[in-house]
Amino acid sequence: MIPLPSLHLDLGAGIRLPLHRIEPGSFLMGSRGYDPSEEPQHPVTIGQPFFLGTYPVTQEQFAQFAAAKLPEPHQNHFSGEANLPAENVTWFEAVAFCEWLNEAFPDQIPAGFRAALPDEERWEFACRAGSRTEYANGDGQAALEEMGWFEENSGKRTHPVGGKKPNPWGLYHCHGNVFEWMSDLWNPDAYRDEPQQAPASAPAGEDPLRVIRGGSWNDAAGDCRSARRIGDWPGSRNPVRGFRVCLVPGP
Repeated sequence: MIPLPSLHLDLGAGIRLPLHRIEPGSFLMGSRGYDPSEEPQHPVTIGQPFFLGTYPVTQEQFAQFAAAKLPEPHQNHFSGEANLPAENVTWFEAVAFCEWLNEAFPDQIPAGFRAALPDEERWEFACRAGSRTEYANGDGQAALEEMGWFEENSGKRTHPVGGKKPNPWGLYHCHGNVFEWMSDLWNPDAYRDEPQQAPASAPAGEDPLRVIRGGSWNDAAGDCRSARRIGDWPGSRNPVRGFRVCLVPGP
């Protein structure tokens, strides 16, 4: 039985943002034999509960933020349906969306939590939902077909959220549809660094790369695996990138 969302944030105009509560636990992060940036596999313990968006942020949800905070309407590459994932979103805009939630809806966010982008550890823990396979429901492309939109089945476009099988913890589209921005700086050696270190500074005038996770409608099956991690420029726009809201412990 798939658990129901733990709470909904009411964004106005009848638009709600559902989130699932994720309980603390431990898992094996990363992979072996795929990409050096995913190695070594290592145990991670998530010590406190958090909440993660049931879906990537949708176009109608992002439009509420854009109307309140952006100087002009946001332009998605694919449009026409309110429940398509928001894309062409920069990392900075994704962060600003989360800050808007904290500012505009403090009474709806549980005490002791704040809205933010997920970090890699929380995201992969929730994406895996207890699995150790390539995808939350198994290995291989046939498993991905059940859960994600990727280059082989997407028709070269995004699809409305909720149209595929969720993972065992009730989260949709952790595999495919749109890549999701993380809070983390990109460091291909992060799992080997002890302690973890930020990458070398970016070129003059550029912000450091940030991590994106989950793969997209335009990516091969291997880029949609739970462990797959890639970096991209935070100011860039692309129709393969969106984001998901996390409620993390903190002031």
